[in-house]
Amino acid sequence: MTIINVSIPFGLLKNINDYSKIVNEILRHDITFNILKFTTGSDGVNLLLDIPEEKIKTITESLKQNNIVVNKKGRVIVNIENCIDCGACISLCPTDALHFDEEERLEFSYEKCIGCLLCLDSCPRFAIEEM
Repeated sequence: MTIINVSIPFGLLKNINDYSKIVNEILRHDITFNILKFTTGSDGVNLLLDIPEEKIKTITESLKQNNIVVNKKGRVIVNIENCIDCGACISLCPTDALHFDEEERLEFSYEKCIGCLLCLDSCPRFAIEEM
């Protein structure tokens, strides 16, 4: 599975049926997916979706034809020198990729990271960066 970020401008969303059209656009490709995050901002709606790797190109092209912005998410790296081991990122990590070791120091497991990037904005020292 691969994480993608789908940004839907408010101009495309006039009512609840517009959400349905977007979901149906994905489902018509006969895939299952997970919605990891649903947020709204000043520009529109953002969805963080977990989609099978082999369907990424198909879904991306299909959504872009409907003026929806799609970005493949990346993994993160942790700059241990900037980290103060506050744990803010740990509370947001859905896979335990960020956790404390037995000495209460931040530890990062690249293999567990799904690239949701929820941790990025949580770090007060900007020690977590997207690769």
